[in-house]
Amino acid sequence: MQSALSLTIALDAGHGGWDIGAQGAGRREKDDNLRLALKVKQELQAKGLGVVCTRADDSFVSLAERARLANQKDADLFVSLHRGAFPTPSEEAVGVAGYIYPTASLETSGRAAQLTLSALEEIGVQRVVGISRGNSPVLRRAEMPAFMLEVGFLTNQEDNRLFDQNLGGYARAIAKGVADFFGLNFEQNATPVSTPPPIRVVREESAILDMQQLLEARYGFGLSASGRLDRQTRRALVVALQIELNGEYEAQIPVSGDICPQTLASIRPIHSGQQNGLCALLQVMLILNGYEPGEVSGDFDRKTATALRFFQRDKFMTPDGVAGAKTLLALING
Repeated sequence: MQSALSLTIALDAGHGGWDIGAQGAGRREKDDNLRLALKVKQELQAKGLGVVCTRADDSFVSLAERARLANQKDADLFVSLHRGAFPTPSEEAVGVAGYIYPTASLETSGRAAQLTLSALEEIGVQRVVGISRGNSPVLRRAEMPAFMLEVGFLTNQEDNRLFDQNLGGYARAIAKGVADFFGLNFEQNATPVSTPPPIRVVREESAILDMQQLLEARYGFGLSASGRLDRQTRRALVVALQIELNGEYEAQIPVSGDICPQTLASIRPIHSGQQNGLCALLQVMLILNGYEPGEVSGDFDRKTATALRFFQRDKFMTPDGVAGAKTLLALING
């Protein structure tokens, strides 16, 4: 189980520099975002978590650069902090809200956002709007679970009062939501508890070598271990798929290493609860693509489902955790 010291949080203070963001009541969003981000950074570091800030002063950083920095640092979670605004007074334009990318997994990005909103609610907000899906470029580019928070509206007097009054409390709540997401006890310096950490992409050459050796041992394609998901490895995966489909469903597909209509027609959805060679092959495919389904056991368990959903999210598919023909082809093609 991971400890706090092994985790890195990417903390993104929205806007900055010439990009002032929203405005209201004489306030600028970029300033409030930075005030809160620096407080959250202190809280996270006090609990032993590593923090990388996309900006730590009033400077402009492009959305692409923010995501690139988080990806480069191999962050485990991306948290983007914002405040909202509304041109005219509205009962709806109050409170805190969370946003995740349209294809983001509810089990990773969604759960992190929900835990953080719940922690903020305990401190005191006018209302919790909930979690919505939004096509944010910075969330799209992040290679780890990611969410955006809007902590009150600049155009609402009471939201502003609560933000100023509870700034330290809000920072602790956000840090607590992060700790809860990773299964860490925030009140005891983030010591691990029973909740497992989320899946994250870790594309390691050694893991690919292991999977290539396993494929060769099981299916005898003549595969050379290169440490890359190369053309030969993709053909070996097709051979393995054809062999497994023949064994599981008596499909009588010619084992050629080429995707043919008969191969596609023989694929049936692989889903949670199944245990067979096709599940084991799915786990191999996930590892080759840099995801972590656990051991190659042939048991389609919760960890396998989570890794699969994360892969589907990153490929802009519906993250349903079911491996049909479209998903298997995406895994083979890398």
